[in-house]
Amino acid sequence: MVPASESADKRITLYLAEDQRALRELFRAHIEMGNTYRVVGESEDGANVVRECNALKPDMLMLDLGLPAVDGLEILRQFQEAGSPLRILVFSSRLEPAVVRQVTERGALGMVEKTASISTLLAGVAAVAAGRPFFGPYVIEALQKSLLRHALPQGADALTDREREVLQLVAAGRSNKDVAHHLGISVRTAENHRHNMMTKLGAHNAADLTRVAYELGLVLVAK
Repeated sequence: MVPASESADKRITLYLAEDQRALRELFRAHIEMGNTYRVVGESEDGANVVRECNALKPDMLMLDLGLPAVDGLEILRQFQEAGSPLRILVFSSRLEPAVVRQVTERGALGMVEKTASISTLLAGVAAVAAGRPFFGPYVIEALQKSLLRHALPQGADALTDREREVLQLVAAGRSNKDVAHHLGISVRTAENHRHNMMTKLGAHNAADLTRVAYELGLVLVAK
């Protein structure tokens, strides 16, 4: 039998940055319900987040944008400039497309609205912990509502049918290996398709590519 301490060490470590104590306690209770995650730190003040994450080195950060002292967007910028490998899920009521764009451009892998259910939040935690992009349903809806107010980027119309197939799978959180297996192509070809799409759409990473895809209505939303 594996000792409890050893089992705990194998859990994915997570830091909670949320200014409402009740929400932090609720998140911690649900997140630690199984043997997958372990909360190693938390803060209600944005001034503590970067320093404590650098000291504790969690695998993942759950980040509220509306923190006092230093807001979430500034925290994202600092982690991005430092080249941090930290996987970040943003949890926020700020759903303006411009904000979601900044969130993904600054390296967050996912974003969930504060009106989301616990099951949606936990799905986001699981996806981001595994390195997959994730957006809550109201984040996607907010992005798609902006479609009529924005012109397609020049490269959007240049996407090939195959690139659109790959884009649908990337938006569903599939890895290059999964995409290759699903479409019967090599992993290298899948990587090339992803790189070409990012160039055409002006995306910076997988989460940003997914955000652009939803914003422009270039992928279908699962019902």
